[in-house]
Amino acid sequence: MYGFCDGHPVGHAEKLRSGSFGCWWPGGKPELLALEGRKFVASARAGGDMIPGLWREQNGEMRAVVWTAQQGRLAARVLHTTAFNQTWATASGGGAVIGMGMPPRTPDGRARNVGVVWRGNDEPATVAAEGDVALHATDGTRVAGSVHGRATLWPAPNAKPIDLSPKGMEMSEVQALDGELQVGVAFKGFRARAGFWRGTAASFTDLTPRGFQTSRADGAARDYQVGSIREKDTTRGGSGGSDNRAVIWQGSPDRWFDLNALLPSSKYNASSALAIAIRDDTLLVGGGATRYEVNNPGTPYESHAVPVAHPVIWTARLTT
Repeated sequence: MYGFCDGHPVGHAEKLRSGSFGCWWPGGKPELLALEGRKFVASARAGGDMIPGLWREQNGEMRAVVWTAQQGRLAARVLHTTAFNQTWATASGGGAVIGMGMPPRTPDGRARNVGVVWRGNDEPATVAAEGDVALHATDGTRVAGSVHGRATLWPAPNAKPIDLSPKGMEMSEVQALDGELQVGVAFKGFRARAGFWRGTAASFTDLTPRGFQTSRADGAARDYQVGSIREKDTTRGGSGGSDNRAVIWQGSPDRWFDLNALLPSSKYNASSALAIAIRDDTLLVGGGATRYEVNNPGTPYESHAVPVAHPVIWTARLTT
């Protein structure tokens, strides 16, 4: 699950040999996202009453679109314009939709990705940046993501970008905005480390709990952060592990709760938390519950396979 639209979870569904399709769950029932005349429709990180996403043409090119919830139903609006060869919407928040676009190639033949902001019926605006941009979060004013793999914050789309890349960490990106916090991940070597910033590169706080090699933070709301942790970064065979555990933090590597422990162990042994929303006094965390299997355990060829993956929501009542 990638987010919540009007309180309803948003994610994707997979059909055997047919690919992945955007989906939301109004009233707890799955409903595929629809766009007239289009077959290959995908969703992204929903926020507020909007679901950003894209459709693919038969040649594989992407076109940005957004769905807005109106009285329990979705109305689609195409965001793509001919100013770009391709566009794709990645997140929404505060009445704005963000994503990326690929303008016509430069005279030297180079293709590049620019950050794009759509608001209402206004023409799309591009963020200020030199280099390839990836946008992942907005609160309607600020925009965040990365430039050339370095975590970046824009106080406004046309403002000078702020480089948040922590010293000694080669790659980083912002995944969520929460008040004065920018939440995301920075890589120490090849290992991902969940964390947050307070507007400067030096302010990065690593959320990885003791005893775990890797972690990610993908969502945030009201000083809560959600993501996943893993004891070992890779399997014995050197491939990426699938033994993630969904967790929720409260601003410190020592203040975290294992959401994975709430899942039925007979059915699932791994999970990830990707989105969080708070409605009235109810906290909602959306993500995925999985079962992974170990191939060639204890050998140099050890690897993980994931035959079972289902969407899941954790809920909690907030108390004062």
